[in-house]
Amino acid sequence: MNKKKNPILESIISGVNYMLPCVVAGGIMLGISFLVDDISINPANYGTNLPLAAFFNQNGNVLFSLMLPVFCAGVAFYIAGKSAIPAALMAGALTRDGDSSFLGALLLGFAVGYLVLALRKAFEKLPETFSILRDLLLVPLISAVLTAILTQFLVEPVIGKLNILMNSGLQSMSGSSQVFLGAVLALMQSADMGGPINKTAYLFATAALANGEYSLMSAVLAGALIPPYVTGISTLIFRNKFTKIEKGQGITNLIMGLAGISEGGIPFLLKDPLRVGSACMIGSAIAGGGSILFGCSVMAPFGGLFILPLNANPSGFLISVGLGVATGVAILGLTKREVNAAESEIVQQEA
Repeated sequence: MNKKKNPILESIISGVNYMLPCVVAGGIMLGISFLVDDISINPANYGTNLPLAAFFNQNGNVLFSLMLPVFCAGVAFYIAGKSAIPAALMAGALTRDGDSSFLGALLLGFAVGYLVLALRKAFEKLPETFSILRDLLLVPLISAVLTAILTQFLVEPVIGKLNILMNSGLQSMSGSSQVFLGAVLALMQSADMGGPINKTAYLFATAALANGEYSLMSAVLAGALIPPYVTGISTLIFRNKFTKIEKGQGITNLIMGLAGISEGGIPFLLKDPLRVGSACMIGSAIAGGGSILFGCSVMAPFGGLFILPLNANPSGFLISVGLGVATGVAILGLTKREVNAAESEIVQQEA
């Protein structure tokens, strides 16, 4: 029996799915601009000194600047369809240029979506001949005007101040407190491996990314690498503790891990949540905390090991992930019981 979908969570996931290609492409282009530039020409203009670097930097910034408008539009589109896109794009741009940033875009995405639904309800008695006028003019225009008022007089004054306080608190963190935050966010990546807890941590790091804080994204990406590699490597080392099917999944996880896809660990987590969950969460916390400790940061919010050259400290990132994986593999190997031949055969037949 399928579980009933959570409309709020599904709306947020929709926004993330629409936003992610813009952020990934833009973030990678920005990273490339620093890789191909010559800092000795003018350190103050690092990333735009050379023509090739300036090309990637300028166009990457354009894509990156679309993050909040596209996210807001994605949330609103899931709720109310294409009529919500104009007002939501505008709302996302206003929060990007204002102080409310990611949190404001999230709230306005929901506001625009339900506002458009209400306007449709209000205009539903109009004759069918006015349907084009309603969908192309009335609903987009009225929703845009009301959204602009809502943003200027409520979201920016209230959410903007809250966002400034949160960002100031984040920036004031140093030493052990920031390492702890990185460890917690990374641990959340392994808590449900792609579920709501995982997405919450990712959204928090993405919000920090929008505010110019890149270290938390590195910590989150480090944490996401742990489930596929802990499970994959464990199936290679402790072969008597996994079924033939699990060993095959383990090999797949080693490949998925290159892109930082944590969902590969879900089959192992569902079958043995206590041991697998504990091993992966502890390993992720070590990786995330280590990433902060070694001064790692990255602009691109996705890509696993493929975007390693874009990290401010690639070697530190690898060491952090390596320590996390080694710890997780050791814990899982020591705690997981052996699989007997009969059980392995039953599992294979059921599959």
